[in-house]
Amino acid sequence: MESRAFIKVAAVLIARLKQTPAHSATREEEQVMQKEVNQAFVGLQNPTLPSAYKLRDAALAAGYNVSHQVQQRLSQFEYLN
Repeated sequence: MESRAFIKVAAVLIARLKQTPAHSATREEEQVMQKEVNQAFVGLQNPTLPSAYKLRDAALAAGYNVSHQVQQRLSQFEYLN
């Protein structure tokens, strides 16, 4: 996913994660949100984007999972921000 597209997707997801944390979502809502978070990170080409870190933090804070591989990839570049 091109960086500008990722930034737009991340902004929308971050807002939705804040509105619908995992503990207050229905099972179906939680599954859909988790799938969208996973898909966003699969499409991430530039792991130095600040929005990638913001999305990771928002997902974890809302009770959703971020794969260990994604977290490792982001941590490799986190010192640059």
